[in-house]
Amino acid sequence: MQAVTDEQLIQWVADGDPSCLATLFERHHRAVYQFCLQITRHRTESEDLVQDVFLKILRSAGSFRGEGLFKAWMFNIARNVTLDYLRRSRRRSNTSIDDDTVDEHLTDRRSAEQSAAGSQTMTLVMQALAELPVAAQQVIWLGRFEFDGYDELGQALGCNAGAARVRMHRAMAQLNSTYTSINGAPIDV
Repeated sequence: MQAVTDEQLIQWVADGDPSCLATLFERHHRAVYQFCLQITRHRTESEDLVQDVFLKILRSAGSFRGEGLFKAWMFNIARNVTLDYLRRSRRRSNTSIDDDTVDEHLTDRRSAEQSAAGSQTMTLVMQALAELPVAAQQVIWLGRFEFDGYDELGQALGCNAGAARVRMHRAMAQLNSTYTSINGAPIDV
């Protein structure tokens, strides 16, 4: 038995069956939460934003044309909801990162010494990422953690694959520059 695709589920939502949204929520709410948390740096607001994203998906299900992936369409909505939140609150994301935020992004199963070094590097990378403009943060997060290719990233960003590739290159250059200014050395990938 083949699993029902996200695209079929959103079509059923658009056709009047809102119960299918629960399956989409179960499949994607953690990823949307991580994305919102990366941008806002606030757990409570991120949880609220996830709810806003899925309410907007419910309300605008009929606008999904099926020309791309549901996931890209969903993250485009998440980007817009998060940017609207930042505009409304008139504040930039908090650049301080607590250990719990790093723990949510990093599960390390290496030795204690390797884990400590990895945790310190992750903290510095997260700090550098937090100092970037929101648009660069979104490109990096979506491109590195959510999508496998530039076609899908472009759909999520509302541009073509070539523009997504350029945006990723520029955002990664900004991240490396910011990380270097914090750490004194470039990111060792």
